[in-house]
Amino acid sequence: MSILGQSRSKRECDRVVLYSLNIVVDMRTARFFVPSDWIAQSAQAFSIPAGPMHKQIVSVLRMRAGDHISLCPNDGTEIDCEITEITKAAILGAIVRSRMGEPLRPSITVCAAITKRDTFEWTLQKCTEIGATAFIPMITDRVIKKTKDVPARWMDILREASEQSGRTMLPVIHDPSSLKSALEQTGKCDRIVLHESVGKAASMPKVRMMDHIALFVGPEGGFSDAEIEELQSAGSTVVQIGDLVMRAETAATVGTALIRFSAVS
Repeated sequence: MSILGQSRSKRECDRVVLYSLNIVVDMRTARFFVPSDWIAQSAQAFSIPAGPMHKQIVSVLRMRAGDHISLCPNDGTEIDCEITEITKAAILGAIVRSRMGEPLRPSITVCAAITKRDTFEWTLQKCTEIGATAFIPMITDRVIKKTKDVPARWMDILREASEQSGRTMLPVIHDPSSLKSALEQTGKCDRIVLHESVGKAASMPKVRMMDHIALFVGPEGGFSDAEIEELQSAGSTVVQIGDLVMRAETAATVGTALIRFSAVS
């Protein structure tokens, strides 16, 4: 039964009209980031070979010929496509139209100290949804879990969050690094440091005129005094958000949101 109380297939239309409430709810087109060589712009066609994405489209989403999907080759474009044929070897289709997405402004690099697996993954997901353009995972004095590489799961989280939030480009994630290295990598950015130093921190600076911002967030327990001195010596602005102590993942998310929406409002 449909929400209108009538029996009908989900595929019979791409939106549900709630007449009693005078509300229209659009059914969102499934979005996927794909390698550029899966798209043949000259032939106005695409091909998705057998693999995890093929399985998701066919077996999970149960899509078929005539359905529409959006493909993003991670170059800023979003391509609306129609599936024309599905075989075990590939999903084939035609390009209907393409558009160039607006670049995210300002550019926000989240330099976040690595926390426990679930909380750091939450940071990656939520900051991506809000509009972070890059991540530098940091190994600081109070970091417990240390890693030298970027796990494949982190990349999956960034891709899925980007698909869900309507982005046309994936954020960049750098290899885990020290605080010193993160400072070197963000030398051309305006740096904002979130720290719970009551009475010593400045208020959030005006970010509307800033093009490239690096947001530094410490681990559980925050940055050490020596690290705060290092950050201040590098010209960073140390900020406290509100009068309560936030968890690391909360601070990263709130800080990214404040910067993003202060800049675009």
